[in-house]
Amino acid sequence: MQTRRTPPRETPHLDEDQGLALDLGPVWRLAVRTLPYLRPILRELRPLAFVAVPLLVLGVPGGMLGADLVFNRMLNGEPLTPFAASLLALEPARYVDVQALGVSERETLRNRIVIATTLLALALAPIGVWVAYRLLLIRQRINQLLRVDMVENVQAQSMRFHSGAPVGDSIYRAYQDSAMVTGLMGMLIRPIGPLFSITTGILIAFLFDWRLPVALLLLYASLYLLIQRMTPGLRHGFRTARERNSALTSRIQETLAAIKVVKAYGAEPREQERFEAASRAAFAGAYEGRSRYALVGIASYVLSSLVPMGAAAYAALLARDGEPLAAGAALAFLGFAAWNLGAYTDAMGRVRNWTGSARRLAHMWSHAQDMAIGMERAFGQVDQVAEVRDAEDAIPMPPFRESVDFRDVGFGYQPEVRVLEGVTFTARAGTITALVGPTGSGKSTVGNLLLRLFDPDAGRIEIDGRDLRALQIESLRSQVAIALQENLLFGTTIRENIRFAVPTADDAQVRAAARIACADAFIERLPLGYDTPLGERGARLSTGQRQRLSIARAVIKDAPILILDEPTAALDAETELRVMENLAAWGAGRAIFLVTHRLSTIRRADQIVYLRDGRVVEAGTPEQLMALEDGAYRRFVDLERGSMARAPSMGTTR
Repeated sequence: MQTRRTPPRETPHLDEDQGLALDLGPVWRLAVRTLPYLRPILRELRPLAFVAVPLLVLGVPGGMLGADLVFNRMLNGEPLTPFAASLLALEPARYVDVQALGVSERETLRNRIVIATTLLALALAPIGVWVAYRLLLIRQRINQLLRVDMVENVQAQSMRFHSGAPVGDSIYRAYQDSAMVTGLMGMLIRPIGPLFSITTGILIAFLFDWRLPVALLLLYASLYLLIQRMTPGLRHGFRTARERNSALTSRIQETLAAIKVVKAYGAEPREQERFEAASRAAFAGAYEGRSRYALVGIASYVLSSLVPMGAAAYAALLARDGEPLAAGAALAFLGFAAWNLGAYTDAMGRVRNWTGSARRLAHMWSHAQDMAIGMERAFGQVDQVAEVRDAEDAIPMPPFRESVDFRDVGFGYQPEVRVLEGVTFTARAGTITALVGPTGSGKSTVGNLLLRLFDPDAGRIEIDGRDLRALQIESLRSQVAIALQENLLFGTTIRENIRFAVPTADDAQVRAAARIACADAFIERLPLGYDTPLGERGARLSTGQRQRLSIARAVIKDAPILILDEPTAALDAETELRVMENLAAWGAGRAIFLVTHRLSTIRRADQIVYLRDGRVVEAGTPEQLMALEDGAYRRFVDLERGSMARAPSMGTTR
């Protein structure tokens, strides 16, 4: 089996009813859990950080300098600072050491500002495009790595997991929930900008008037209380929305997978009603979550608008009363010697930016709840520990030589209901063992346990004296082939379906396997032969044709242990005879297990294991069991013969 990239660990759970709604711990731990997916792309992150960090640091003073140049110098005609003059390559004698700038100097300054802005935009545009492209690529690659990890872990689960887990839920988690990793990764970076703006905003506001930072702090406290109150509802709404959309995906998948049955019973209207009910439930869940999200946005916008409105009113009031607002000497290096148009414009822009930063943080936190719920579901799938997995000291399976032994095996798909109890028998190399018995007696379960799709609850299964649990699963399954009763095929060509277990098999091997399964004749009659696409689940073929392709797929693996689950149930008597003769010749030296009800197939077995209610009732050769006057197998044969004598002819398969 493949090695997992990230070890299983406990997924932080976001409880919508927890007391402290703004507990950052679970969200932060979910974000940190994404860091291992960054390791394959660390080299791409370094140049990105090298470019982005200086731009972020220079953004604040650059914006203040730009506002000063436009509003104070160009519009008001105030002299430039030596730094600004040197930056724009202007003569100090005309632009610094003067009382005020003349009309021509202000026009020149305007032109230089336009040129500098254009050049800066031209220089930064490619960098911005490159940063955006790299960020998009990195985020999508992280999503890809997580999705691969999720599907890999789902495939590693035992059949007990898959029998109880809706397929649509796994699809939704891998397709939708995993996509949240791209946003949650941003939660480690995106708040830095608003937090930096808020921190610097409070410090700068003190330079203008102490009442402004007090107003900002009141805003932040109000937003905190708002989010704390509304976060549990957000989490509940987003969780409900995702669960209901997952159920909707399962409903669609289930209906389309059973479309033949739906049409055969004329159940389209009923299935449509069930789909519409699930769709309405999903819509209601999504509407509830998004409504709460919108409510947080509206409330945070209203609160954050109060501060700039109050600041503007306060400044107007002081101006009317003749009170100056000193910027302080600390800002003199940028030309803010007094509260002037440039300083006022920049300050008001800063206030809006600071309040906007608080609003953005509120939006980020609200959106983070949806992302975190999705990531909790995604990592929950990654963290699912496989029930059937390699032991730490597991070894590769040596070549099969002697026998397969079931020793007092007990098993139940549900703990309280045993399907097998005390099953004991031996299947030797070079023999065919038929597993016979009533429906539900546990015959197919024997094959499932031999493949380690499940592990027995009691007893042990040995191959050449070694417990299956001591062998590596991948090496075990490489030496066991199975033709399933369901005859599952894929929507590719016939050739690809036959060599599914051995992708490297050449055309000669494919044709040889098809001949053994008596599939070569009907394949060669098809217009495209082995290149014929089969459609979804092989729907373009008859049941008998699909069954023979399933047998060919098992044969091409050339495994020393072969399990055939009802291998000839859909075949006519003549085709069945030829297939069984071919398998008998091909299987020399192999251990073959036949799960079957058909007497013509059973007679070719070297031994019969008769199961009833999960127990081995009789075991022996066909002759030995038929010699038991009141034996279970003999009664089974008599009943089958009587049924066949009374049954009308049903025709044959194609």
